[in-house]
This record gives sequence, structure tokens and C-alpha cells, in this order.
Amino acid sequence: MQRIYYLIQKEFRQIFRDRPMMAALFVIPFIQLVLLGNAITTDVTNLDIAVCDFDRTPMSREFLRHFGDTEYFNVVAIEDDYASLKHLLDEGKVKFALVIPEHFQRDLVGGERPAIQLLIDGIDGNSAGVAIGYLSAIAEQHQVDLIRMEPSMGRALRTATVVSAEPRFWYNPEMESKVYIVPGIVALILLIITVFLTSMGIVREKEIGTLEQLLVTPIRSYQLILGKIIPFSILGFIEMSVAIGFVYLIFGIGVEGSLWLLFFESAIFILTTLGVGIFISTISETQQQALFVGWFFMIFAILLSGFFIPIANMPDVIQYFTYLNPLRYFMVILREIYLKGTPIQYLLPETAAMIGFGVTVFSAAVIRYRRVLK
Repeated sequence: MQRIYYLIQKEFRQIFRDRPMMAALFVIPFIQLVLLGNAITTDVTNLDIAVCDFDRTPMSREFLRHFGDTEYFNVVAIEDDYASLKHLLDEGKVKFALVIPEHFQRDLVGGERPAIQLLIDGIDGNSAGVAIGYLSAIAEQHQVDLIRMEPSMGRALRTATVVSAEPRFWYNPEMESKVYIVPGIVALILLIITVFLTSMGIVREKEIGTLEQLLVTPIRSYQLILGKIIPFSILGFIEMSVAIGFVYLIFGIGVEGSLWLLFFESAIFILTTLGVGIFISTISETQQQALFVGWFFMIFAILLSGFFIPIANMPDVIQYFTYLNPLRYFMVILREIYLKGTPIQYLLPETAAMIGFGVTVFSAAVIRYRRVLK
């Protein structure tokens, strides 16, 4: 135990003497947390839109007024020439162009359905789809207002009761995307720190020759491995604890569930990522190689974790690959504990999968690392 303790001391001294490493550990992750927590959002607001009103009647103007009263759209151009809309879209000055046809009011009063046209810059399909939903809601509300208030629409319709649903959103009542995104960023920080720190830390010792010096000492291989793993595990928990505090102070998002359960699940995840980091160190001879392999794994893990895109939306074949991704399970666990306070009995499938994956990867990595040491 004493040898392991001395190795742990050596690792911490080595880390704390390296100022760039200290910055990478305790500054950059929290800058990322603040920036990404505010920048990554699925909310769609302030979409620039051009309007072209060929009807020029009170009803058409009233309909267009709704677009100026909402945070979702900015009316940046009012055009009389239909051809100019194409130029605005081509030049990227607007993302949408709304065209009100002639006889819009006449058709409404006459009981016919006027067809309005919406031209969309479809490069960003997600924003376009969300904006179509906003426009549909505006059109629907406009129809309800007309039925209730416009005398020419008929008394029977004016007294009609419109059925409307009043949804209640649990766990995220304001439907803020940051509530969903920020806990995921905590998982990403834990992944990045543990994988990069482990892999590059071990490879760095290979490069500077201190690993060979340790091998000629009486230290046994398992003691050397534990001496490497324990400091990185402690740093991972420190990062996790500080990140939780930052998230609460900056974003006002607290952990709804058990902190002990959260740290227990985090320990399993750290076991997995340390195994990945050790494995990368066994196949890399230089820090550049370790960085490249670690980055490749990171891209795979993040994109297939459900952080950006729900896994259910992915093709079936790709969904099978996500089962090999430990971040997939931890992302679910973290959000469930963080936002819903879910107890462990409902997280057993993800926990069992992460344990199985972690034990397999960690054991394989340690066996390979011991062979490298011999």
C-alpha cells in the first residue's frame, strides 16, 4: 500500500507542476460548460422573415401583425415584388418568405380556405421544421380570433367554443433546452477529462522515459496500474463535483435525485473511461497518437450518445452500434437522476450495461497494459 501511496503522490505532484495540464483540468472544462450550456440550444427564435402581401386588406395586415408580435420571427423585409423574395433567400438575408395571395380576405369571409405560401431556406432542416410549427400555430390562433371577433363570419361561429389542449410539462415546465443540454455537457466533460488525462499521461511517461525507470524498481505491475488509476479517478470526481456546483450556480439546475446514486453511477462510468484511456495508451507511442485515437473515440461516443440526436431517430443499424457506447448509458442515467430524481431500480438496465462494458474494457486494458510493462 505504501508503494501505491507514493505513486499517487508522484502523480499528483507531476500533474500540479504542469501548468498547461492544470488549466486543461480546472479552467477549460468550466469555460466549455458556461459557453456550451448557453450556446447549444434547440430553441428556435429570431428567425428573419420577409413578407409579401398581395391582398393589402385589414385581415391580411392583421394576420401579418402576429409575426411582429412574437419572439420567433423578425420581419426584416416587406416586399411588393414576388421575385425579390428569391434574391433575399439566395443572399441569406432571410430564412423564410411569407406570401399572402390576392383575395385573402374575400376567401375568408366567403368561407373558403385561402392558401398562403411559405418559402423556406431548408439548409437547416431542424429550424425549418420548428418554424413551420410556429407558423401553423399562428395561423390557427388567427383563425380562432377571426371566428370569435369578426362580425362577417356569422353569429353561429362567433359563439362557438374552441377545444384547446393545455399540456403540462413535467421535469422541465418551461421547456428550456438548457435544462436538457447542460447535464449532458457534464457527462462530456467527465468523458473528455478521464480519457485524455489517462491516455496522454501514461504515454507522456513513455516519451520522457520515467516509465522505464519505474519498471526497474521493485514496484509490481498492479501497483503501478493502481498508482496511475487512483489519481485520475480522484480528479474525475473533483471535476464532477465542481461541475455540479457550477451548473447550479450559473444555470440554476440542481440535482433532483440522490447525489450518492449520481456519484455511484459516475464511478462506474469513470471505470469505463479509464479503461478506454489505458487501452489507448497501450496502442500509442506518442502523445499525438494518443490524442488522435482519443479524439476519434470521443467523436464516436458523443455523436452516438443521444446528446444531440435522439437515438430512436437514428437508422436501425446505427442504433445497434450505440450499444457499444458507454456514454449512451451514462447520458440516460445522468439526465434521469439530475432532472427526474429517478431511483436506481428504474436505472438497472443502463447500470448493468455500463458495469458489463466497464469491467470488460477495463480488464482488457489492464491485461494489455501489464503485457506492455513486461
